[in-house]
Amino acid sequence: MTKIVKLASLSAVAVLGVSLLGGCTTTDQTARDMAQQAMDTANSAQACCNANTERLDRMYQKIMGK
Repeated sequence: MTKIVKLASLSAVAVLGVSLLGGCTTTDQTARDMAQQAMDTANSAQACCNANTERLDRMYQKIMGK
């Protein structure tokens, strides 16, 4: 093979490799973003539950104090 053909082949392989790795990076970032969104939602739900528990505890204490 000539130097030009070898160079073209190596360039094509390099571009393909970068595009594949770029796809993995995008997929990994998407997975991280989805995991962060799930964590934020879970933390929000936990905060709501904690607030309801505190409210119910206050109501219970008020009822028991009478």
